[in-house]
Amino acid sequence: MAGAGLTGLCAAIAAREAGARVVLLEKGSRGDVGGNAAFSGGLFLFCYDGPDDLTSITEDFEPGMKADRIEAPPYTRDAYAAELLAMSGGQADSRLVNALAERSLDTVRWLAAKGVRFTFNRTLGAEVRDGVLHIPPGQVLTCTGEGMSRGFEVIRPLLAHAEGIGVEVRWSTPLAEVLRSEGRLTGVAVGDGSETVPADAVVIATGGFQGSRELRREHLGPQWETVRLRGTRLATGDGIQAALRAGADKAGTWSSCHAAAVDPTMPSPESSEASPPFPLHGFWLGVLINRDGERFVDEGPGPWVKNYSKMGKAIMRQPGCEAFEIFDQRTAAQVADEFAGAAEPTIAHTVPELAKRIGVPADRLAHTLETYNSACPSGNGIADARGTTGIAPPKSHWALPLDRPPFVAYHAIAGLTFSFGGIRIDPNGRTLGVDGAPVTGLYAAGEAIGGLFYGDYPGGAALMRAAVFGRAAGHTAATETKPTPHAA
Repeated sequence: MAGAGLTGLCAAIAAREAGARVVLLEKGSRGDVGGNAAFSGGLFLFCYDGPDDLTSITEDFEPGMKADRIEAPPYTRDAYAAELLAMSGGQADSRLVNALAERSLDTVRWLAAKGVRFTFNRTLGAEVRDGVLHIPPGQVLTCTGEGMSRGFEVIRPLLAHAEGIGVEVRWSTPLAEVLRSEGRLTGVAVGDGSETVPADAVVIATGGFQGSRELRREHLGPQWETVRLRGTRLATGDGIQAALRAGADKAGTWSSCHAAAVDPTMPSPESSEASPPFPLHGFWLGVLINRDGERFVDEGPGPWVKNYSKMGKAIMRQPGCEAFEIFDQRTAAQVADEFAGAAEPTIAHTVPELAKRIGVPADRLAHTLETYNSACPSGNGIADARGTTGIAPPKSHWALPLDRPPFVAYHAIAGLTFSFGGIRIDPNGRTLGVDGAPVTGLYAAGEAIGGLFYGDYPGGAALMRAAVFGRAAGHTAATETKPTPHAA
């Protein structure tokens, strides 16, 4: 196994459970364990038929949230698959989509059995009314923990479990090359390539290529070369490139990625327990404007959890690759409580004063907000059905006028999470060559693969992808590879 993130740990555990001897190679030190999952919100998107499926995983509620009863409309496999396909513009590999949906619930239960703790979370739309927890279909459970530290609470128990069942982890041992001889995989070269580790099968779980300035420039564009990273700095495409050299084919869109709006005052994380730049997910409660004082995107095309990953890409197309999220007193408190973390807002009692403080043209900002306010429907409630009329871009949902000072602005830049392009695999984690046939002995999963996510994806599907296909790749590698003697 190469890569000790969520994908690699799931693969290592599954392979070990299937009886294989497992060596897990990690490019970083023990302090880098977890890959991108360590910096996530710990959300898993999975299918369920109702409350009983959910309470079979956990009965824990986040602090301050409790209910006597749960109402949870089914989130079916068909609904999951349809959502993924729709958000990919119909481009996602239907075999991978169906496998992800079909295996999602069982995989979450498998994670829980390994010590991962889940909890009901209100941030994603769940709310308690009259002692009943009402859950919208889809994103329901997150890992225990706080804010963007939840993801590390997935990694901690999985690492302990892996080591407890005999997985050998070699830290500071980066994959350099996949070695083959006479059509058979024989091992890997590590470090500078001078040391080899014999193996009958290899699972590539090294993440995407977003940590490489060169690959970002080549595939995403020149403006992405200096973009802020939200996750691990170690996902530089090494494993992907090694797999391609070993005969694997490319899949997915290499020119797209997951990028959210983030607080620019926070640096990229340097270790797994460090906080990443906080995602500013409150955009749906206000408007996004660029440094010219103009709106440039539909802030409410749908639930924020299904749209936040494309806001960073929209910001990257703006002058200076920066933007401002603007709110008034209708929603400022909710944004501060739920969607801003430790980000410090700029506050002003008038629009001209706000424009001056954030450095945008006052006349343009005033015109933008007046035009937007006039396009909002009458009424004061925050509602899904409230969309603007007569302006471009529209705000399709949750359109409230910004006319109750003081006004609040958060500076936002793009934070790159992971790239979408990668290795082609089948639903069981086998890498596929350009002819569509499996590359013997070589497997891949997680962010190193392509074919599932294209322009966008629903929140929680990335961690679910890592666990489902990591587990599948590890099991397949262990069960269909016949061990052969290796020289000492």
